Amino acid sequence: MQNRAKTVFLGGRRGGFTLVEVLVSTALTAVVMSQVAVVLVSSQRIMEATMADVELSIQSHELREKLFYDVYDDGGLMDACKADLDFSKKGGADSVTFKPKKGQKNKVGVGANKRLAASNQKKDKWLECGTMVFQGTNVFDYVATSGVVRVNMDLAILIGSRTYKQQHRMQTVIMNNQ
Repeated sequence: MQNRAKTVFLGGRRGGFTLVEVLVSTALTAVVMSQVAVVLVSSQRIMEATMADVELSIQSHELREKLFYDVYDDGGLMDACKADLDFSKKGGADSVTFKPKKGQKNKVGVGANKRLAASNQKKDKWLECGTMVFQGTNVFDYVATSGVVRVNMDLAILIGSRTYKQQHRMQTVIMNNQ
């Protein structure tokens, strides 16, 4: 008889979980998983923004080197002759025409595709650095008293469905007074 009582007592609870236990564990799991999802999405966006920032920095530095030092290998704005600098707006976009110490006249401006283009540009459009585009059309400034050429680079890059922006202001002093 003693064995039967033990069996009945243990048999009353057949193992498994009650409805309350299942609901509580499901709610806790849902809270934890939702927080994990938020952290993953936030981390992905931060990583994407950081990569876009680095990419824009690299591309703008490359464009700076090309524009100031070796526009079509003849020399860039830094080697330009002050007397041959001509800043103009055509179609609302800035452009600069200049003649370097060596080589022929060159015109650099923002095209319809919101990228810089040079009149002496090679077939591979080497002045277009990567996937960045200009946000504005006011790119070139010239301070006649000091011979300083400023390039306002308000740049953007599209990654996925998001646009990341960066602003740079670069300048060089024209050393050639001819």
